Amino acid sequence: MRVLLGLLLAGGAVLPAVPAQAAIEPVAHTDAVRPDDPGYARQWGITRTHVNDAWSTVRGSSGVTIAIVDTGVNRLPDLAPRMLTGHDFVNDDDDPADDNGHGTMAAGVAAATGNNKTGVAGVCWSCKILPVKVLNAKGDGGYDTIAEGIRYAADQGAAIISLSLGGSEKSQILSDAVSYADQKGSLVVAAAGNAGSPLPHYPAAIPSVLSVGGVDQQDHRYSWSNYGSWVNVTAPGCNLAQRRDGVTDEYCGTSSATPFVAGVAGLLASTDPAPTAAQIRVALTGGRLDALRSLAALPYAGDKTKPVLAFGATPAQARGVVTVTAAAADQHGVSRVELYAGGKLIGTDVSAPYTFRWQSAPRNGVVPLDLRAYDRAGNLTQTRRYVRADNLAPAVKLAKAATSVTVRATDASGIARLELVVNGKVTSRYSGSVRKFSVPARAKNVQVRAYDKAGNVRVAGVRR
Repeated sequence: MRVLLGLLLAGGAVLPAVPAQAAIEPVAHTDAVRPDDPGYARQWGITRTHVNDAWSTVRGSSGVTIAIVDTGVNRLPDLAPRMLTGHDFVNDDDDPADDNGHGTMAAGVAAATGNNKTGVAGVCWSCKILPVKVLNAKGDGGYDTIAEGIRYAADQGAAIISLSLGGSEKSQILSDAVSYADQKGSLVVAAAGNAGSPLPHYPAAIPSVLSVGGVDQQDHRYSWSNYGSWVNVTAPGCNLAQRRDGVTDEYCGTSSATPFVAGVAGLLASTDPAPTAAQIRVALTGGRLDALRSLAALPYAGDKTKPVLAFGATPAQARGVVTVTAAAADQHGVSRVELYAGGKLIGTDVSAPYTFRWQSAPRNGVVPLDLRAYDRAGNLTQTRRYVRADNLAPAVKLAKAATSVTVRATDASGIARLELVVNGKVTSRYSGSVRKFSVPARAKNVQVRAYDKAGNVRVAGVRR
């Protein structure tokens, strides 16, 4: 039986119907990551789904394989280093090159290398890619071939099997292949289809498959995306990806949303402890895709990976009340961050951005500031920074003469400036610690102000 798969490209143009028979490496970064790939600025889906925040702690793992069961995948520089050999079920050989372009773009959305100044940033940077060609140059394939591809991917140990294809009719051969993949521990992710219809689309509508619909930047369903209770999750339906010739283009449709979800599934599969396919499916199911929410939804019992933690904006010198910020991230979520000054707890914050207000007075001298971050499993990370507290005004000595005054100021933090104030008005300023100021002979009220580099001020009156 033949069924149709619609493929959308930039601008929403629909290509001719494509026949198909439907029978972590942990990293030590704490801020949202902004890779240097040329196309990243236009990849709105990454930030909208908080994938860039998830990258702070997990970007995939070489032990996790995502199978792209499609038209094949070309060995572009953004993909080749992590591509496995794969198989071509159309021509029955081990060269699953892409003669259509659909599969290469799907692979790029899921797992193009990020932060390499090339193309775009895929979702799962370190995941292996298994190319499985089941559709020919026209996008034509049969349920039996697709089923073979699913079984092959499962046998190769693929944690995630991404299917940007499907049709409107049920198929026992597809259901059996999906069941086989389930038993092997693979999560099958499939496109909901582009007919704008509530009618089930297969294999997406097979109960154990994670079915994916497409939404726009405002989380509104694209008019072309199928919908209904059988759709498990929605994801960005238009994403940048490299075509099979390496040119970057917009790639739209549930065919694009599906590998995006597959990439996030790869991130989840890369966490510690390794979740099952069923646990990943539950973590991803429901509403619009959110990578951080999905990570937090995974079971964390047995998690031994510590949070990553760093000081944010913290002054080198402290005077009075100062603000201290921290950046913290963890694969399963940070439960709290604490700030200590000189061993004393200053405050606790349970949500980002982690911000503390520390009253440094009356301290003077070097003070150790300690941050402690705890994840949901109780793993602890600590980091220390030394800050010089200066809450003491400068010392000032005056040498007076008939029409002048010489000021000498000293301070542990250094002198920022000296000012001469005559009758309530600043008449002279000097950047330094020693200065001879001229004083008007008939001035009634004369003062000298000395400011240190921490902002403390000493006011000394000049008696005439």
